[in-house]
Amino acid sequence: MTNLIQFKDVNLIRQGKVLLENLNWEVHQDEHWAILGLNGAGKSSLLRILTGEFWPSSGTVTVLGHRFGKTDMSQLRQKIGIVSSFIAERLPNDMSAEQIVLTGNYKSSILYKAFDQAELDEAKAMLRQLKAGHIIGRHYASLSQGEKQIVLVARSLMASPELLILDEATSGLDLLARETLLSQLNQIITLPHAPLLLYVTHHAEEITSSFSHVLLLKEGKIVAQGPKKAIFQIEQLHDFYDQPVSLHPLGQERLFIQPKLD
Repeated sequence: MTNLIQFKDVNLIRQGKVLLENLNWEVHQDEHWAILGLNGAGKSSLLRILTGEFWPSSGTVTVLGHRFGKTDMSQLRQKIGIVSSFIAERLPNDMSAEQIVLTGNYKSSILYKAFDQAELDEAKAMLRQLKAGHIIGRHYASLSQGEKQIVLVARSLMASPELLILDEATSGLDLLARETLLSQLNQIITLPHAPLLLYVTHHAEEITSSFSHVLLLKEGKIVAQGPKKAIFQIEQLHDFYDQPVSLHPLGQERLFIQPKLD
């Protein structure tokens, strides 16, 4: 079984503060993971290690066959796509949706070199694959927040990444926009040469049938990890949330978790 991500005894200490402690985690081929944690759990720190922005204070990290300290990190970053609010803030409002998508080929927020119609058609095709053909030709500034997020997803797929990270991807979306975006994930995993998905959230109900595995992160530590059905057990979640919770099925293997009311 191929390991696409491997953390061994990973610790991260910044300015004397322990952000991540003794992480051991493996992701294998054909697994798609959700990382669930409350605010301050260490999710952002974990992502920054994955993308090579932070270096572990101790332990070993291997991502997509690249072992940190023994590889060219620029080559690794070319294999990773990211959907995150910090990227959205950098994109020009006066570009069309398909031009924004095309910037994903260059890992840039702008089109810094000339492009031809074939490349632009490829970007349009990507939007159509994600059932977003109706926004082709529209300025990025005119799009709804949900439409902008779908553009970011399409953009991240342009360079055919081996790993796609979605970091709080539904933040700021209304209910319908959130559900539309989540449905796009099912489209992604059916694409030829689909990337490994890592979906980072603090909302358990966003963990759709697209995801086979879940990692629970709490106070910088992994408290549970494994197949989704094994993790979403009532006793496990009681311990994770430090209080009794109740589970409500939402269909398609999704759950809504709320504090248990007497």
